Amino acid sequence: MTRIVAFAGALVAVGAWTTAVFADEAKSPISASLMLNMLAPSTESRDVAFDRAMKEPPPPPRRGEGEIQPDGSVRYGSVTITVKNPCPPGTHFEPPPLPGRAVRK
Repeated sequence: MTRIVAFAGALVAVGAWTTAVFADEAKSPISASLMLNMLAPSTESRDVAFDRAMKEPPPPPRRGEGEIQPDGSVRYGSVTITVKNPCPPGTHFEPPPLPGRAVRK
């Protein structure tokens, strides 16, 4: 019987404690900015980010000239530049050369 009384007393104590906790929580105001601050990812300060960036090794120097690819395009690092003539000679109407000038081939 004493066990049942002790268990009931513990149950009442826990119930009273949880009501006090929930009542205290209900008293504190909850605003949208508070919720956004809780959910926002933590960011490092500007000084810490600057110090970390200064300690990192610099990127390798770029070469000034590009690499010519087999298809005629030129690659500068990760950028590839291709220059194509949309109208190759002989596939469309070309005006005749001006008088007195030689025809180029």
